[in-house]
Amino acid sequence: MLIDPLITVRQREIIISTILGGSSIVKPAKGKNCYLSMRSKNNLWLEYKGRELQILASPAPLTIESTFRWHSLCYPLFAEFQEMFYRKGERRLDGKILDPLRDVGLAIWFGDCGHYLKGHVTLNTHIWGESGSKVIKKYFQCLGYKPEITKERGCFRVRLDKASSETYLRLIVPQLPAFIVQEIRRSNHADV
Repeated sequence: MLIDPLITVRQREIIISTILGGSSIVKPAKGKNCYLSMRSKNNLWLEYKGRELQILASPAPLTIESTFRWHSLCYPLFAEFQEMFYRKGERRLDGKILDPLRDVGLAIWFGDCGHYLKGHVTLNTHIWGESGSKVIKKYFQCLGYKPEITKERGCFRVRLDKASSETYLRLIVPQLPAFIVQEIRRSNHADV
């Protein structure tokens, strides 16, 4: 077992995007190091991300509770991610975290908390609250997209207009596994 495995740029981006999508960096009460905890209702998606992060996986990473869960082992490298996304135990989002995201990261983020319906890409940003949703909106504006903050059942979302959604999908679809692309097509009766 490695004390602190080296991760690739791709794996780093997957971790960041996974946290953006709602996963957590957890520090055990009596532990020195943190671990990554991912969850999803879609076991195929979780298995896909788990394969990408296999070097970090616990011996039995996938569990089934009310949702599917995946856990890494505790490693020193997760301290950096905890510092990026948490302050005094609370989630926080800084725009500098979003700046280096590439197509891989945007695709993972969408796979975790996004959907495409009626020509619009929407990301569930509720975990980041209103202030984090504003940071995400500003980020997409800097990319040249036209986002708006909406609320669905009291939960924050960032929704792209139709032209921005098309541009975003053209960027991320090549990075998504086929089963996610099929879900997008099925739910929209469209050729994405």
